[in-house]
Amino acid sequence: MLTDRLNAFRNALTNPFCLALDLASWEDAVRILSLLTPKPALVKIGPMLYLRDSGRLEEWLTRTDQAVFLDFKWHDIPNTVAGSVESIPGSCVKLLTVHAQGGKWMIHAAKEAADRRETDGRGRPLVLAVTVLTHLDAPQLEELGIQGRQDAVRRLGSLALESGADGLVMAPGDLSMARKEWGSGPIIVTPGIRFPTTGAVKNDDQVLAETPAEALQKGADLLVVGRPVIQSPSPATVWSQFLNSWKNP
Repeated sequence: MLTDRLNAFRNALTNPFCLALDLASWEDAVRILSLLTPKPALVKIGPMLYLRDSGRLEEWLTRTDQAVFLDFKWHDIPNTVAGSVESIPGSCVKLLTVHAQGGKWMIHAAKEAADRRETDGRGRPLVLAVTVLTHLDAPQLEELGIQGRQDAVRRLGSLALESGADGLVMAPGDLSMARKEWGSGPIIVTPGIRFPTTGAVKNDDQVLAETPAEALQKGADLLVVGRPVIQSPSPATVWSQFLNSWKNP
């Protein structure tokens, strides 16, 4: 059943891109989306936009047919995380995130809450575990007591998958190791997607960024693209570059 669920998600992807709507207002998000053709396979909504416009977002989530990646990266006690998953409005959320460092019982609680949503007919989002955040370089990891990035990704990823996670979130630079370690089964979502030709990104904090072709070749299922598109003076042009990079690698 798990394999069927993951295959159904993969088969439903119209393209391998998820647009991160990390914007100042819901109006900005609607404007950007209106410029993009074809639409991204998913849109990512995180705390930034949700906290700025939660009322309209909640209403939109109950009526949209746009697939949504709800990226709140929950990291709390199991009961709180389970309640959060059950409280997601509507049935359009296809992916959600928890932190792998929350431990096996928290991840399992998120998985069980997602299962209950399916039983109740409210849609069953896939539970993704965030391994090591993509802004963390070697000095920052050492400050956290982590001596090797890929060792941490391997350890946290194994814990998450054994605890019921449907997939993982990781930097492009960790993909080759991940597919070697866990094969083609888990869904892997990858942020930090960049083009050298799209210009500098304001406040860029991605330390292991790669191009779409590189990340897809290494085994990513879904690429999260945000600032290169939403900060561009011509979002549609940059969006077309990303799509072309997938169609004509």
